[in-house]
Amino acid sequence: MHLKKQNKLSMTSPPLSEKEFASLIREHSAIINKVSYFYADDILPFDDLRQEIYVNIWLGLSRFRGESKMSTWIYRVAVNSALMAIRSSKPRLETVALDFSRLDPSSEMDDLQKENLQALHSLINRLEDIEKAIILLWLDEYSYDEIAATLGLKRNTVATKIHRIKEKLSKSI
Repeated sequence: MHLKKQNKLSMTSPPLSEKEFASLIREHSAIINKVSYFYADDILPFDDLRQEIYVNIWLGLSRFRGESKMSTWIYRVAVNSALMAIRSSKPRLETVALDFSRLDPSSEMDDLQKENLQALHSLINRLEDIEKAIILLWLDEYSYDEIAATLGLKRNTVATKIHRIKEKLSKSI
């Protein structure tokens, strides 16, 4: 009797080819880059965080059940990846300065619009990590229910936090 040698370390691969995965990443790169940008700092660099998100998306694809939009699921994976990476890294000493080359603002923006965008990003960077996640989703026009589902919060908690974040931001202006 001949037995085939099995690899004990084998992983089941996600239901996509590498080419399909690359296409999925390109399609949702704005979400991934935005989350990476807002959570990156000196200890957790942008490119490292983005790579961590890519890996977690790849590893999690086999568990995607299609109960939400793919973009919502990717947002959730990205935010959870960022929060987990922050928890496992050393305590942050200060917030990283904004680098607008990563945001790729439209060349059609005038100086006032760019200034306003920079001010908004500066204010958002001062928020706590969960507040950043909530306000970024809200600014991307996700509903309270979608934000709650994405972040694993209750709808009323999201509504309350958005109200408080708006107050915090308006006081900072």
